[in-house]
Amino acid sequence: MTVRVSGTDGAALSRRLAEVPGVKKTVILREDSTGVTARVFSKSNVNGVLAGNIAEAAHGWRLEELHTEEGRLDEVFRAITMPDTQ
Repeated sequence: MTVRVSGTDGAALSRRLAEVPGVKKTVILREDSTGVTARVFSKSNVNGVLAGNIAEAAHGWRLEELHTEEGRLDEVFRAITMPDTQ
């Protein structure tokens, strides 16, 4: 899932998204004076719920973009072949 917001920086966005239920990790793709774009990875296939949770967490920021991306083959391969480790 990709999210773009204005009114914050990448570090603050990452911290807030880390608290959102269903978020596995966040990667900042772009940060500039107009806003921050991040890719958000879900813990499981709950994109509809995750999108709602992210939208709620964006209070105080302007949510510019929020959309679900199709799974990429390399991500699917890693998910199937690599065990979850922490």
